[in-house]
Amino acid sequence: MSDFGQQIIFKQLLDRHGRVEVPRIQRDYAQGREAATDVREEFLGALFDALSLPKNDPKLPRNLDFIYGSVEGEDSTRFLPLDGQQRLTTLFLLHWYAAWKDDSADQFQQLLCDQDGSRFSYSVRPSSSEFFDALAVFQPEASPENVPDLGILVKDQAWYFRHWRLDPTIQSALRMLDSIHERFQGCEDMFSRLVDEAHPAITFQLLDLANFDLSDDLYIKMNARGKPLTAFETFKARYEQTLDEQYGDETRPIDDQEFPVAEFFSRRMDTAWADFFWAHRDSETNLFDEAVMKFFRAVILLSRDPETKAYIRDVGALRSNWLKCTYTSFHDRNWIDRDFSDTLLLLLETWASDGPEMTTHLPNARYFDEVSIFEKIVAEPSELPYPEVVQLVAYVAFLNQHEGDDIDSETFQEWMRIVYNLSTNTSYDRAADLQRSISGIRMMLDHLGDALTYFAGNEKPTAGFSPQQIQEERLKAKLILSNEEWRPLIDRAEGHGYFKGQIEFLLDFAGVLPRWNEDDGEWSDEEHASFQESFERNLTFAEAMFSGAGLRKDENCRWERALLCVGDYLLPSGRQNQSFLVNASAEQGSWKRLLRGTGSCVPESRAMLGQLWDRLSPSEDIHPQLDSIIEEADDLEPWRMAFIRHSEAINYCSRRVIRKNSNNEIFLLKKTQMNGAHAELFTHCLHQDLKEDGFTDSLNLEIYSYYEPTETAIEPGIRLACEIDGKKSLFELEWHAGKFLIYQDKKEDEEFPGYVERLINVAGFKIDGDRVRRRCKQASVRGALIDLDRAIADYHGNQPNGT
Repeated sequence: MSDFGQQIIFKQLLDRHGRVEVPRIQRDYAQGREAATDVREEFLGALFDALSLPKNDPKLPRNLDFIYGSVEGEDSTRFLPLDGQQRLTTLFLLHWYAAWKDDSADQFQQLLCDQDGSRFSYSVRPSSSEFFDALAVFQPEASPENVPDLGILVKDQAWYFRHWRLDPTIQSALRMLDSIHERFQGCEDMFSRLVDEAHPAITFQLLDLANFDLSDDLYIKMNARGKPLTAFETFKARYEQTLDEQYGDETRPIDDQEFPVAEFFSRRMDTAWADFFWAHRDSETNLFDEAVMKFFRAVILLSRDPETKAYIRDVGALRSNWLKCTYTSFHDRNWIDRDFSDTLLLLLETWASDGPEMTTHLPNARYFDEVSIFEKIVAEPSELPYPEVVQLVAYVAFLNQHEGDDIDSETFQEWMRIVYNLSTNTSYDRAADLQRSISGIRMMLDHLGDALTYFAGNEKPTAGFSPQQIQEERLKAKLILSNEEWRPLIDRAEGHGYFKGQIEFLLDFAGVLPRWNEDDGEWSDEEHASFQESFERNLTFAEAMFSGAGLRKDENCRWERALLCVGDYLLPSGRQNQSFLVNASAEQGSWKRLLRGTGSCVPESRAMLGQLWDRLSPSEDIHPQLDSIIEEADDLEPWRMAFIRHSEAINYCSRRVIRKNSNNEIFLLKKTQMNGAHAELFTHCLHQDLKEDGFTDSLNLEIYSYYEPTETAIEPGIRLACEIDGKKSLFELEWHAGKFLIYQDKKEDEEFPGYVERLINVAGFKIDGDRVRRRCKQASVRGALIDLDRAIADYHGNQPNGT
């Protein structure tokens, strides 16, 4: 051991070691649990008392007792706490909060971050590590006194993933941040006190087990005797007895020999299936037990009956991180039933019957990637997205109906195409949504061998999915069966990475959708050909406008500006903002939502896109056509013209949102709130124009700056400056109620007698309280600036410049 019992602060621990990493053998962070209120409040109370005392108080420092752990590495070491994990995690969160409160983000990140992320992290599970990396570099724009609920603020950030709600360490950390926020809001200079080595407020005794390099072994020696069976070994032994009970005298073949199902399972698990899972073994232990247990857990999820009362409860448990993958855990919940066993044996024989390499049954991975889905299952089945769970259930259903038969891969592909389209374009927020879709899959089981005909001929072929997508699948099935030329066009459109099978907007723009609503698609070949020509024309524009990730990048914002030439296509984003649209499909103001066309104002916006494409030619370059539409725009609402003429106004909005209180009051937001940096539309555009054309180069006036406030009490605008008697005199140019306002404090007259008089007499200014100002319309602002320049020149006794 080294430095036995040295008393240090949190900063000194980080100075000594490159990283502090809670090892994977540790439990989750517990001090923030809902049930740990008393422990949490008592510990925070002790920290609060220490930080409330003066620096030189004899009661300081408050010592948090021993923290010990192993050290790995040589040049850049890692400290792996074996005792003290809870206290160190709380200290990290307290340092983060203190840095935010004291505006010390730079010092915090210099101390707590490196090129790999947070220097304090969790190896317990990847999501915990990702959370601490993200939190370490996040500093809220709002001040603590303006944040009622810190946990909600963190969860509202774009970097916060929904699935993190299932990570108990992350949820405990958020609850602890709320408790810290509640208790420490009134503390002053917290961060400097926490990192003060000369007058430490909070310390602990560090016991370093230097270069032990075996934290897992150390933990086992400290907490157990002997080597227990793994969870899989226990499961296998007990499950074979269950199989005997479930299958009785039934047998399964291996080569040409029949075996009781329990023995079949045992033999396959020791041979072909073992070879299959071998690629997913633990690199340290060479055991694949964890991968197998995760696979079993996923099979349980797939085999639950959505019609049972326990379904939602079961799904919640199976998708949680607290559930242990053990035979007892599964058996006690009645999950190891015949449905589970049937599904398990089916999937293992389907995928792993030939040993190491997976046997696939679909012609390609376009609609369902069999290899990828297995990789996700053995990595973390609880994190499978709901749409993929639905697809996997449908995949198993098809296999189950065709077990023992030669599978027609094209029929299988058609089934998975429809299920993929339905599930990918349905919103899932909770287990009840999944339940409805699984029930919808069951409605179709009698028709999965000819899904296309079933959808084409039934008004309500299924339920539990987006009604809009169900109708779209009905229409596409009808088209494909009615005229063979539709298949390549629909396949091409559905294959686009951003549309993901949802192409109703193309059918709408081509006139197919409204016509189908009238007569159900009974058309001549000539009519089909006409619709197909229009469909392909619009598809060409769609491919030019969107890549697989969304709207194609263009620093000139051509598509947005050209769309504004057609109309106000912007969509709501949050309660107060409007969006030029983003690519993330989950966002309220997204391109995906516009294409989907649902919502109170979205159909009109989608129609505008169709109208724009009607003005384009597929045989010519798109960008010059868009530039022409933009250049020819005239006599539109002033705010639309401002954006159309100024791409930089759109680019200013890094999150693509504005605050549009009215057509005459529009703010450009750097992020999403007015308490972050923001600009005003018309002054921002004027500022850009004046700079580009050098308007003030020949005037006594100069453009001093553009002011972007971070609070609503101060208006953004242009600052102009001139020199009077060797001193700088500033003017503010802002936008108020549909007009420009140029103003200056009247007190300038005290220092420069007669100066304000010239502003009034020569430049048309008026006295307004403590300031002198002039209002002017948008078209006359340059004339007003020339008048102001003339007044300045007149005060100097000179002829005005540039007039």
